[in-house]
Amino acid sequence: MPSGYRRAADLPQVIPVFPLDGALLLPHADLPLQIFEPRYLNMVDDAMAGDRLIGMVQTRAGGDRARPNLANVGCVGRITSYAETSDGRYLITLTGVCRFNVGQELSARTPYRQARAEYAPYEADLGPATPSPL
Repeated sequence: MPSGYRRAADLPQVIPVFPLDGALLLPHADLPLQIFEPRYLNMVDDAMAGDRLIGMVQTRAGGDRARPNLANVGCVGRITSYAETSDGRYLITLTGVCRFNVGQELSARTPYRQARAEYAPYEADLGPATPSPL
């Protein structure tokens, strides 16, 4: 695990959330992403200036394209790889840290969404990865 998080209480209560259908981040797994929308470029800049954590969340029916409804559970990931392209995109890799229940979404001044994360039900994710059976 690339982080020093051992307990749910070690993780921030408020995190930026990146709603992205079809992209699933799991604890201890890597998810490469290409970031190009201005609001998410801003989110990555802010994450890199802080704890490097971003909550990946699937979307569900309802809402609108600019603000889709969020699934109830997501996974917070830590930016473990970062590169900028000459045309202004970011190529990042998120490494899954811990699943979370999406709590209250906050009214944020940032162009990206933020929510309270409830990690306690998934605290076991912070332990060592268990090998998959072959």
